[in-house]
Amino acid sequence: MDAGRSYVKSVPVGEPYHLNEERLEGADAEGGVCHVYPGILVEPNRWIVMACEEARASLGSGGGPFGAVLLQVDDGTGEVIRFWRDHNHVVERSDPTAHAEISVIRSSCQELGVIDLGAIRRDVSRLPQEGETSHCEIYSSCEPCPMCYSAIAWARIPVLVFSASCKDASGKGVGFLDEELKEDVCRGYGDRKVKVFQAVCPGTMDVFEMWKGGGYERY
Repeated sequence: MDAGRSYVKSVPVGEPYHLNEERLEGADAEGGVCHVYPGILVEPNRWIVMACEEARASLGSGGGPFGAVLLQVDDGTGEVIRFWRDHNHVVERSDPTAHAEISVIRSSCQELGVIDLGAIRRDVSRLPQEGETSHCEIYSSCEPCPMCYSAIAWARIPVLVFSASCKDASGKGVGFLDEELKEDVCRGYGDRKVKVFQAVCPGTMDVFEMWKGGGYERY
């Protein structure tokens, strides 16, 4: 599936930024003003618009207002080989981990047969690609929560673009835990919302000793 090129175009520092229909390529630009982080603002493109469309579709199916799109991009040409799009399935699947980002990562890894989405080799991938290597980029309708950000990092995805912020997701009348969780994971264990304990037992370190020099694949 040839879906065009993927690129991230920065907005010059200090330039006033106003959402409008032309910049969003026909997408609905009405609504509240989102929180913007200094220094990382980029121009919207079709992929972030698609992620926001997935968020709306999620609402239509009774899910949370979150969507994501994951692109597979040829390293040599920058061409998008294929993409996956999905949204939040937490309520539908009775699964608190079924966030939009997790959903597209799971789908792409299963179809490609890889766990490293940052360096996909042609001789390893289950799906065809012309170039020797490719990588994935992810677009999310909202700033990923700590769980989803960790999944993106574990999958070695090198590019993340999000639209709304965790402050917007946690704002008045919306009320998701995103901002609270982001702050909580930065605290020491004794200061977190969840009561955390450590219990060291015989055999705690055995698996790591077995791992050392065992020829296991590190991921």
